[in-house]
Parts: sequence; C-alpha cells; structure tokens
Amino acid sequence: MKLLGIDTALNACSVAIIDGDRTLACVVSAGGKGNAERLLPLLEQARLDAGIELAQLDGIAATIGPGSFTGIRTALATARALGLALKIPVWGITTTETLAAAAAQPGLNTIAVIDAKRDELYIQCFASDGAALDEPQLLNIADAPGILPTGPAVLVGSGGELLKAAAQRDDLQLSAVSPDPDPVLLARLAASRPRPAVSPAPLYIRPPDAKLPSAVAPPAAQKPALNIQTCGLEAAAVLAALHAEAFAGQSTELWTETSLRELLAMPGALALLALQGEQPVGFILLRLAADEAEIITLAVQPQLRRQGVARRLLTVGLAKVTGRGAQQCFLEVAESNVAARGLYASAGFAEVGRRPGYYRDAAGLSRDAILMRK
Repeated sequence: MKLLGIDTALNACSVAIIDGDRTLACVVSAGGKGNAERLLPLLEQARLDAGIELAQLDGIAATIGPGSFTGIRTALATARALGLALKIPVWGITTTETLAAAAAQPGLNTIAVIDAKRDELYIQCFASDGAALDEPQLLNIADAPGILPTGPAVLVGSGGELLKAAAQRDDLQLSAVSPDPDPVLLARLAASRPRPAVSPAPLYIRPPDAKLPSAVAPPAAQKPALNIQTCGLEAAAVLAALHAEAFAGQSTELWTETSLRELLAMPGALALLALQGEQPVGFILLRLAADEAEIITLAVQPQLRRQGVARRLLTVGLAKVTGRGAQQCFLEVAESNVAARGLYASAGFAEVGRRPGYYRDAAGLSRDAILMRK
C-alpha cells in the first residue's frame, strides 16, 4: 500500500512516500516558516523521487497537532484536498504520538513534549508498551512535571530540556531523535490502522480547546502586523471561538462549529482568517452566488477593534469575491451596531432596506437589521 505522509505542524516541512516496508521518497525542509509555499513543491519532489503518479497513492497521513496553528492547517488542508480529489482515505496522526514512536526504548516510558512558547508545553505521556497514558495537553512549564509517570523515561521533542530542568529528576533522559515528526514513521503509523471513516479534524489545543489567547493591542500609532489567509472546514472550531468572543453579550445567535462546517461546505463559501503572528484575531465569512456576494459575518477579537483588522478583512474579502465575478455585495448589520455600520459605509456600502426584528440580542429583545449594498 502506497501512502503519502505530510507534516508541517512544528519546525519543518516534511513529505514521504512509502510502499509497505519500503521508503520510496523522503524530503525534509528545515524551518517552520513559509510551509504553505514550500509544501506543494516538496510534495512534487517526493513524487518524482518515488517515480509514481499521485493517482497511484492508496492513502495520505497528516499530522493534526498539537503544534503551530498555521502549520497544522497547512498539512491537513492539503491532505484533505488531495484525499478528496483522489478519492482515497486520509489518516490524522498526532505530533506527540509520532515523536514518541520515534524515540521509544524498551522498558522505558516516553514523554513527547513540545515547546509551545509563553512558558508552556504541549505534552503527552506514553507507557513502555507504547500505550498513551493521557491525552495531549497544554501546561505551564512549572506544572508539567506533576503529570509525569514514575520511573525512568525518555523525553523527546523541542520541550525536552525545559521539562527536564523543571522536573529536576535524574531518571529522565533526552532523546537524540529529531524534535520534528518523521514523515516516514507518520505514514507507517497510518498504515497500521484501519481505514478512517471520516476525514481527520485538527487538534487545536491553543485555540480553541484552550481559551483564545488575549490579543495584545499595539500602540495607537502602530498598525497590527496581519496575515490574511483563506481557510476552510479545518478552521471551523477556531472561527466559532472567535465569533463567540467577538459577539459575547450582544447576541444569542452565534455561529457554532457545526453550523460553520455546514456553511463552509456549501458552494461559493469563502472564509478569510486574520492572524497576528500565530494568533487568530478575526475572520470574515462570505458567500458568492453567480454575480452576487453576501457578507455572512465579520468578527474581530474585542482587544483589537479599531486597529484596522476589520477593515483589512473587509478589503481583502471584497477583492476576493470581485475577482470571482461578483458585481454587487449585500450584508445585514444590526441597527444598534453603529461602529460596523460606519465601517461598511466608509467602504462604499449604502443602506437599501430594513428587516424588522431580524436579530435577537443577549437579553432576548428583537433588533432591526439594516440591509446594505455595495
């Protein structure tokens, strides 16, 4: 069985192709930046090295996290797109499991530990027989030693030295294997498992499984450094968390992860995510039908409002739908949302109607919606 392994979750962009016990190709590019641009050329290089066509693949394995928010999305979105196009299954394997499998030693527990920055670690413990002792979790460095099993253990991953120093235990040894998942091993782990019934979902521990990090507003004179990226079903949970934070206390009608997945699966749906570094800070959701577009929602973390995030999302979103043939764009906005109405008016939207009682606020009161068109 020919399997493709893809990893961009941590600090490398890696692709491998295996056929049973044989490794047909393995290409690794160090450095965690620019994975979205590097992945497809690396995939093509691996295909050429393996001497096969993509249509000959029997399946794909991708790391699902924990790790870099952007990196997780890059590998998983690519794997899911290829799986859909080739009509082959896609396995999702955690970074911690892949690291632990690479570092396992007979008779020793294995601790996969990744430096999550901000004095935190992604960590998961495995018994000497390879069985997981817990789920991957995010812990402060000072708290992480408290979950370690007793007895000798091997530490693997970029957070190994941090954990060893915090634990102050002589029976913990650092592994010499790479702190990034091995794409060959990733594919072999997938090959040992049953065919998945559904496409894998990303394992975002930060966010949204943990609380969304507080956005830090820059000085008034400094615009936030933003990266606007197209996203899809794999980001539904993050978009739902952002929407809930942005509209907390304002509305009882919040977009859930399930409802966002349903909408993003529809033809013409377009979601753009704003990232400040690795931190998601806002998004815009649009839908295009023929030559008419609609803005479904626009959400920005409260701490970054009036910093240009919403305007940037709106500008990029309108440019995207215009490039896809939209001649006009509509939206509904609560009459009471003066700031949003001002933003849309400054972007060229004009009021063309009213929908009485369209919204219901957090107190259960009906609010009118203003229909706007550009």
